[in-house]
Amino acid sequence: MDANSKKFKTRVGALAVSLVMATAIATPAFAYADGTSAQSTDVTIQSVTPEPGGDDLSFSVPTQIPFVAKADGTMLAPSADALQIQNKSVFPIHVVNMAVTEQSPFKLVADVTVGTDANAFQFMVNGLQAAASVDTSANTAWNMGYAGSANDKISLDITNAKIARVTADISTAQKAATVTWTVASGAAQ
Repeated sequence: MDANSKKFKTRVGALAVSLVMATAIATPAFAYADGTSAQSTDVTIQSVTPEPGGDDLSFSVPTQIPFVAKADGTMLAPSADALQIQNKSVFPIHVVNMAVTEQSPFKLVADVTVGTDANAFQFMVNGLQAAASVDTSANTAWNMGYAGSANDKISLDITNAKIARVTADISTAQKAATVTWTVASGAAQ
């Protein structure tokens, strides 16, 4: 027997074994005891993992948080009902991070009474101190239900807002910071 014949027989044998295995796997299981059988198949649903800049999750945030500074350094902001994050997805989402990036010449600080930075400002959102990165991933207060549900939005209550040592011209609105809200599907537990 030549080498080609051996290779051919080996391939035919492997093909036959593969066909038998494929048939065995594809054939449904049969019950022989009473003539009936049942098997289960799981059905799962998962939201897509959002990609940066993608449209996998739909939500809206305020376009602006306009502060008005008083002579004593306290700052007033709109009511919480005027500042809302709203879920527009068909499944629950939650805010996992609030990141505040200051805009020069303004300086975001934890407490304007400490330090000497010019144009220092501070504020809290829903009881959390605004900072470069605030982890809200485990905080259930940042959960939103599906779009159209009774709890599909979060009202942003701005408190403890202050500014100190102002050297910038704030006679007109000046950009002091940008807040980036990062959300994920699901809810914090």
